[in-house]
Amino acid sequence: MKDRLITPSYCFILAANFLLYFGFWLMMPVLPFYLTEVFGADKFTMGLVLSCYTIAALCIRPFSGYLLDTFARKPLYLVAYFIFTSIFGGYLLAGTLTLFIILRIVHGVSFGMVTVGGNTVVIDIMPSSRRGEGLGYYGLANNIAMSIGPMAGLFLHDAGIGYTWIFCTSLGSCLAGFCCAKLVKTPCKPHV
Repeated sequence: MKDRLITPSYCFILAANFLLYFGFWLMMPVLPFYLTEVFGADKFTMGLVLSCYTIAALCIRPFSGYLLDTFARKPLYLVAYFIFTSIFGGYLLAGTLTLFIILRIVHGVSFGMVTVGGNTVVIDIMPSSRRGEGLGYYGLANNIAMSIGPMAGLFLHDAGIGYTWIFCTSLGSCLAGFCCAKLVKTPCKPHV
């Protein structure tokens, strides 16, 4: 008999992962329009703002693994998820391009941390005999969000919804995901 993969915690982590990526991908195609229309950014500045996020996420990843192995995983995951979610609200308040760039860097750091944290938490809660299958479904949540998030963002933009509502939609998606992440029950792991 196979070990049970589908548990409430596994469903919650899948939902948390989907909602995190949906919030992220919803905003991605809209950012160039936002930077041009609100801050009057040229192409070089736009590239800088968009790439500083990715660079920050790449720089934190090697340290994320160490931190998640050293400290309790779920609290660290939740802190990173909360920071990631909060930055969407920060975008609404950023009145200068410099502040927006700083927020993008912090957003990238929190994204690098929360994605690595999510990967470790999902591994902790699934049976080792079904790890490949479980990670496949977990990754599928990212891909589904990646396939519908940008389309939803562009739909909202083209419908004239406004950037405030687009950022609020991303914020709402991630808030719902954070609530799901809080409901995940992880096994207690002794520190070595």
